[in-house]
Amino acid sequence: MKNSNYDLVLEIVESYEAEDILDDFNNEFEKGSNISKSKFVEFFNRYIDDMSEVYFIGLNWKYVNSGGDDSVYDEML
Repeated sequence: MKNSNYDLVLEIVESYEAEDILDDFNNEFEKGSNISKSKFVEFFNRYIDDMSEVYFIGLNWKYVNSGGDDSVYDEML
């Protein structure tokens, strides 16, 4: 069985440094639960200012899906 990706998603949420987003995350997702791609995208889409940020949501999902491999962000360069 695959380990929960909860901690990696929480890491991304905390990177926003916004208490309201962290509170929403804690209210919406059970601690330690596995978060699906659709729920991940749906959650983060609520906090974007413009459509260019959709790209970063995708990269963040790749990071989560990879198990925390920072090299997924290399394609930003």
